[in-house]
Amino acid sequence: MEELYVDPEIRAALIDLAVRNKTITYSRLNADFDTGYNLQDPDDRDGFAEDIQAISIKEVKNGRPPISCVVVYKSGSVGKDMLESIYTMCQELYDLDPETTKPNSKFLKSMQAKCNEYWKIPANYRQFGPKKW
Repeated sequence: MEELYVDPEIRAALIDLAVRNKTITYSRLNADFDTGYNLQDPDDRDGFAEDIQAISIKEVKNGRPPISCVVVYKSGSVGKDMLESIYTMCQELYDLDPETTKPNSKFLKSMQAKCNEYWKIPANYRQFGPKKW
């Protein structure tokens, strides 16, 4: 299986947002980190979303919550594809029941809360968070 690339600066920023119980828009994240993506171009927009998703895939594979849930549109929501991706990633980790848990805004809020709770635990942050040299 191909190794996923995770931008350590973006991952660190998302973790710091989770600790502070904050979210960030795709456009703000793109501008703040000068990623080079043109979010007006659908292919670039998809590529940027895939980069953000890769961070969460790696987090979930390591038993941590999907940090990409703190990246939202200006409306505070995420796209259907991203929401379904987060849901699929989390089905096994959180033993989600498709009968009772649906990929919707309530689910997104619960994942954001899980990220906030997880990263606020000092031991988790020290062991798995960004390394500050």
